[in-house]
Amino acid sequence: MRMRMLIGVIIVIILLLIIILLAGAALLISTGSPPEGEISGVYGLVYSIEGFLAEMLEGAAEWVDYFIGQIARISGSL
Repeated sequence: MRMRMLIGVIIVIILLLIIILLAGAALLISTGSPPEGEISGVYGLVYSIEGFLAEMLEGAAEWVDYFIGQIARISGSL
């Protein structure tokens, strides 16, 4: 059961990365002036990937913090 969940999570992460890369590629090949506040070109691609990775690391840190808290709680009750 855990192995299936792990495989599912990995597949979801890969799909999210593909979607982000496709959105970045659309910015890269877009022509004309982007809407205000939007970044186009190579910098736009890098900026979107950088933002995504920063959010992924932040989420991972929250999960690690949660699991450490659970382990500490369980260890304290034993």
